[in-house]
Formats: sequence, structure tokens, C-alpha cells
Amino acid sequence: MAARDEVFDQGAAKRDHSVADGIDEDECAQVSEVSYEKSRRRAGIEAKQCLPRDHYTRRPMRLTYGVVTATLNARQSLARSLASTLGQSRAPSEVVVIDGGSQDGTRELAQSILASAPSTVETRMLEQTGRGIAGAWNEAIDVLRSDVVFLVNADDALEPSAAERVMAAFESSPTVGVVHGNARFVAADGREMGIVRPGILSRLGIRCRTMHPATMVRRDVYTSVGGFDPAFRNALDVEFIERCHHAGIPFMHIDQALATFTLGGVSNTQVARTDREMLTIGLRHSRTTIVPVAAYLVRRLVMRPLSLAGYHLSKREGTSS
Repeated sequence: MAARDEVFDQGAAKRDHSVADGIDEDECAQVSEVSYEKSRRRAGIEAKQCLPRDHYTRRPMRLTYGVVTATLNARQSLARSLASTLGQSRAPSEVVVIDGGSQDGTRELAQSILASAPSTVETRMLEQTGRGIAGAWNEAIDVLRSDVVFLVNADDALEPSAAERVMAAFESSPTVGVVHGNARFVAADGREMGIVRPGILSRLGIRCRTMHPATMVRRDVYTSVGGFDPAFRNALDVEFIERCHHAGIPFMHIDQALATFTLGGVSNTQVARTDREMLTIGLRHSRTTIVPVAAYLVRRLVMRPLSLAGYHLSKREGTSS
């Protein structure tokens, strides 16, 4: 299926403080105070929400990207994940693996694979100092110097031409801060379940607005809205994307599979905690309590009993991506 690129102006109701529009520093400070008071107070995230009008357009046309992979006892799946990163048709400029204290040889395997990476790829092996996946991602992103950040979990993998498609999208649309695509879902036993794309459920707070492993973000967006909130353990990616959305960061969707997502992580197994975190995120970012509470009830009373987990496999195995 040919790529269908759509730019979703997530900040249509907030165009007066979109990063793409540019505003003076006083107005920026006022907007930041109004839009992020609850987030900063509850999460303690420091962010500089506004960027100059020409911030992206003055960047070089040929952008670079770096890949972050966080690991914890992931020896069984790590080789496949890193192979997908290093085998991209458009190679990364940086690859960072950050380990949370693995005891199964994950760190040694990562070091061996990174040592054999092409000389054009700068690699780093880090030992995590903070706690949780939020701490790992934030630490690794801090050391990256690339223009765009790819977060690839140790049990997930990129499609061979994912980077080429994503970077072409960023380079052709300088104001876009987030590029996301569809994800190929695979069960823990390796059975392919289908390809998932964002839909109406993603915009109602029932699931994330984007498919996390198929979501790539400009490095400057992390500076603009802040990193991942360590208060969330399962739905931290959802909270980050909601912050981007409410900050008016422009999104672009590529209607093709960009990554493979393996079910079985904490967001899929610790469902009660995930649902509570989704409710907290909805209440934090929504202007009303009705929508997030309704979304929570749908997840708990309808989707969980039916084992839907908030996902609808709109494209089945064997269909074109």
C-alpha cells in the first residue's frame, strides 16, 4: 500500500502557542503557565515550551537520527532488535543501549553487537543510574546529539526501511515534531496478529494517540515539553504524547508499518495499573473529567472483559502494509 502522509494539526485550538508559529517570550511564559500548571505541579517536569519560529527550518536539510534501546534481562530478544536498528536502509548516526542491571548476559551481548557496528555509527553502552523505564529513556536521550530520537524496545524491531521513510517525512516537513506510523503486533509466542494503526479510540483516551514503537520525535521536542514522567511506569509514553498534543506539537502519520511490537510488556500484563495510569493522564490533560472517566470505564468494563485491551487489528495478517 502506498504511503499516505497526513499532517494532524494537534494544536488547532491552540495555534496561538504552537511551536511552529512562534511567539514572543512574554506570551510564551503566559501560555506555559496556563497550559502546564497541573503537569509541572504534579510531575515536577521542567520544560521550555516555546521555540523560535525558524527553529526547525534553520536546521540542515539532511537530518540525523539516534536510536535508544533500554534493556533489562533481554538477552533472548536483544539481538533481533539491534539487528533491525543497524540494518536500516538509512543508517543511524548514534545507537545507545542503556541497561538497568541485567543478570542474564544482556549487557555483554549488547557490547559485542555494538562493537561490530559500522564505523559510521557512534555507539554507547550505558549503565542506568535512575529508576524505571522513564529514567532509562531520559538518561539516554540526554546524551544523544542527533536531530531525531527513535525509541526501540529490546523486544521490538524496526521495519527495514522505517528510518528512511521517517527521516524523509521530517525533512520534507520542517515544522513537524512527531512522526508516527502503524505497528505490526506479534504475540509473545511469535504469532503475528496483524497491523494496527491509530484510530478513533486513540483520540478518545482509550489508548495512546500513536503506536509507541512506531513513534519518532525530534530531539528538540524533548527540550520543549520535557522528558518522560517517572511517576508513570506503564503508560509513560501515553503521558508524553498527550503533553506533545496539548503543547501544539504538529504530528504526521505515515500509513505504513514502521515497527514490530511484541505483546507481553507491563502495559499488557499489569492491566489494572495501566488503566489507572490512563485515567490519571486523562484527568491531568483533559479540560473535563467526563471523557477520561468514560474512557476508563470503557477499558475496564467492556474492553478488558472482551480481551480487546484497547486495540483493534484493522489490518489482518497477510494484508499489505
